[in-house]
Amino acid sequence: MLFQKKLFFSNSNNHKKNIIMFIILLLLLIIGIYFVNSNENTYKKSIAKIIYVTNKNSKTETSTGKYEAIKNQYITAIILNGKYSGKKINLQNIVSYSEVNDINLRVNDEVFISYSENTQNKPTSFKILELKRDKYIFYIAFIFILLMIIISGKIGIRSLGSVLINIVIFYAIIELFLHNFSLVFIFLFSLLIFTFSSLFMVSGINKKAISAIVSTIIGTTITILIALIAIKLNNSNGVRFEEMEFLTHPPEKMFYIELLIGTLGAVMDIAISISSSINELYTKNPNIEKKSLIKSGLEIGKDIMGTMSNTMLFAYISGSIPFIILLLRNQTPLYNIINENLSLEIIRALTGSIGIVLSIPISIFISIVLLNNKKIGEFIKS
Repeated sequence: MLFQKKLFFSNSNNHKKNIIMFIILLLLLIIGIYFVNSNENTYKKSIAKIIYVTNKNSKTETSTGKYEAIKNQYITAIILNGKYSGKKINLQNIVSYSEVNDINLRVNDEVFISYSENTQNKPTSFKILELKRDKYIFYIAFIFILLMIIISGKIGIRSLGSVLINIVIFYAIIELFLHNFSLVFIFLFSLLIFTFSSLFMVSGINKKAISAIVSTIIGTTITILIALIAIKLNNSNGVRFEEMEFLTHPPEKMFYIELLIGTLGAVMDIAISISSSINELYTKNPNIEKKSLIKSGLEIGKDIMGTMSNTMLFAYISGSIPFIILLLRNQTPLYNIINENLSLEIIRALTGSIGIVLSIPISIFISIVLLNNKKIGEFIKS
């Protein structure tokens, strides 16, 4: 009877917490929607809302002799902020069929604009700069946060906290690089801080998290060393650093930092997956043999390895799809596209895949060692 009472009150408390969480999320959604739909005055640039669009289709000849469909948009908009707030203006926009560099505008879209003034300080012409996207970003971010909390609960909240902290850390890394700090220092700083903040916040301080942290540090370090040695031995042949020549800093250093962060994310994912799996198997059966743990860990690792390697490749290549389409439309051979324009993306994907493969046996070994270490178990709850 006493147990049933405790269970009832426990369920009742959980129900109240869920209701409070739902109310908080609903209030945040309402506040967020109101803010992103009425935040024009927080921007220095002028913003205009489109109230009417007329589309006229035509064709234009490209440099290759082909014809591409073109849409001319004649737009009526109203300025929402600045000294011309409330003024109706006429804008023009051209949209190509590929839409690689153009924006297809619709009624109720908001755009950033610039304008020219005459000697009497009166506007003479208005030009569209870019689409105002903050409301769309907010809706996607809110859906992501909502799903994280619904599916993962407290762990989801901790994961969101970890994401926010990592954004701050990422900004700090960029600042360190811009202030010419040593690449070795940046490597160590980002490796340790990213790993500790992510895994301890999500998993807590336990053997599973410690195993994942140690595995991540070892796996990432070995992978980056392999990549750097391979690049140096080949005198950077095949690595098209000229793709990053627009930077005001040495592109090689920036590329190495990109390699580190991309590889770190992949290795960390594998490390926590393997560590969690080994920990769960050991918790369910403390008498399980090491051979069985290793065999189970390798089977789990093989399944994760295939999907994660594909994920790495798709993640890096997907960002270049518009550029690839543009080159293909200009009849650039696919070999040249891969060799000259995608070399950095391919190297990033291959380096991350090496890290994924290496981190599987490393994570299994570290997890088993820690699980069988009674001294650690005495101080840290598994």
